[in-house]
Amino acid sequence: MRKPSLLAGTIGLLTLLGLAGPALAEPSDTQQIDQYLQQGMGDSVAQVNSVSELTDVDPNSWAFQALKSVVERFGCLEGYPNKTYLGNRPTSRYEFAAGLNACLEKVNELITASTADKATKEDLATLQRLQEEFRNELAALRGRVDALEAKTKDIESKLFNVNSKLDASVVMAATIGGGDTSKFFFTPVPVGVGPSYGDSQFSRFVATGDANAPATSLPSRALGEANASFTARTSLNIRATFTGTDELLVRMRGVTGQDLGAVFQGIASGLGTQFYALGPGNNAYDGSTVGGGTDGRAPVSFDKIRYTTNLFSDSFRIFVGPRIDIFEFIDTNSFANNEEVDFSSGFFINNPLTTFIFTGPGGGFDLQLGDAFAIRAIYIAPSGGASGTRSGASIPFGGSGLFGGSYTAVGELEINPIKTASIKLQYAHFLEQGAVLGTALTLGDGTAVGTSGVTDVYSANVEWAIFPSLAIFGRYGYGNSRINGAASTSASEIESSTWQAGFALPGLFGPGNTFAAAYGQPIRVNSGQFATGLSFVPTASEGNVEVFYRFQVSDRLSLTPDVQFYINPVNSNSNAGITVGTIRATFTF
Repeated sequence: MRKPSLLAGTIGLLTLLGLAGPALAEPSDTQQIDQYLQQGMGDSVAQVNSVSELTDVDPNSWAFQALKSVVERFGCLEGYPNKTYLGNRPTSRYEFAAGLNACLEKVNELITASTADKATKEDLATLQRLQEEFRNELAALRGRVDALEAKTKDIESKLFNVNSKLDASVVMAATIGGGDTSKFFFTPVPVGVGPSYGDSQFSRFVATGDANAPATSLPSRALGEANASFTARTSLNIRATFTGTDELLVRMRGVTGQDLGAVFQGIASGLGTQFYALGPGNNAYDGSTVGGGTDGRAPVSFDKIRYTTNLFSDSFRIFVGPRIDIFEFIDTNSFANNEEVDFSSGFFINNPLTTFIFTGPGGGFDLQLGDAFAIRAIYIAPSGGASGTRSGASIPFGGSGLFGGSYTAVGELEINPIKTASIKLQYAHFLEQGAVLGTALTLGDGTAVGTSGVTDVYSANVEWAIFPSLAIFGRYGYGNSRINGAASTSASEIESSTWQAGFALPGLFGPGNTFAAAYGQPIRVNSGQFATGLSFVPTASEGNVEVFYRFQVSDRLSLTPDVQFYINPVNSNSNAGITVGTIRATFTF
């Protein structure tokens, strides 16, 4: 058996460096910088026992025998964990050090075992010849590494913080709505009345104190055709990490321009036809902007601040913050969850019962149980930042704070029967101070009919990508509500429901494009009564239809024509249908 020589080890080193293979076109500066920044963090190497393990080494290659010799005779070759060698890729200093260390360790073993011959004059001559032959390539490699180091230092010097990054999005939309607005004799949702009750006797009772009041006696105004409008929302996200596995997110956001829900209040469960626009009172539906403008200016606020980190293991993650969004962690869906790139309506981005209270101070956790299961929970108190107001000796601080005011607690079990399908089973419990399902518990004359409403919700969220180009999805929610206080003895339990279903065609007519359509029923009260014969049930069920096609112009820009239809708006058969057309542009950078 032949003994190893210094020459063979040298050939192994040269092969590792990629100098024994054909040259490729040099990567771009951006690719070089990305590769450099990943050195020592991303790729790792592992000992190769047989050259056949390397999936990207061609047996017909002129370098194959050299690799085979280095592996099988000397055990001095390392590849990547994904069974590739990447022989044509320029090596980094980290990779050079790893290969050199492996070969030196092997040489030390051979010397210790007294099985290595001393280098001969012929070996030294061959080494000198190889050194001269690859002089230009080695010089070019050193120059490229030096250039990358210089560029990286320049980039780092221009960062405002090496631990933070800034990203942003801008959504612009032009919209127009139409319909037989002459049939809107009253504002679809009277002041203090939620859309889930629509035009029920209870709505009229709360608004006027008279359950038999006609629709025209409710707070009203004459409505004409809706104007075309231009809306925009700008978001700036600062993301900082302190351990490499955590993230502190600080978001600044401003909204300008009204959507149709500012006029036809209550449609789509009161979440608007464009969740990224201003609604009634010029307040943004996402809670980011209060008292926004219609002249293009957008007041900016810090509307989200939350911190997430792993705890104990990578599979257990917690999140907490003075202002978090429930729909970032609960009731997510791959095809109906992001108003910037899929459905514009606030109704289709979440289950409105499950996420009824959707933002505020709070926290929660996400526990991954392998690939098939996950458990999540969240608690939010919309007035959790209040220290409380003195309201009497028996209740010194009530009606606000993390645990003394309105709140929601939601738990979710996710089941993944296959990689392309997900089933989320949810339970939500929320309390509204002075309201039930968004309706104030105060009559038009100021008389209180209750102190709070408590609702339990049972819901499900499903999605299935049947093929890469076809997916279906849907949500369902059932709610059971009770009125606390003076009315608790005269009001029955209130049952409500909501559902939605749709399909998506990802990649239609090009990568990144998507066509999708959905139909659903926003929150509607189905049964219950207050006092004798005073029904909570409205006269109709609202139906929402939305169809869109997203055209991905580039990685940073998409254009989306979108059409929406509203049937029996605000659960009332007195209201005519509404059609809304929108063209949306989304910029990310």
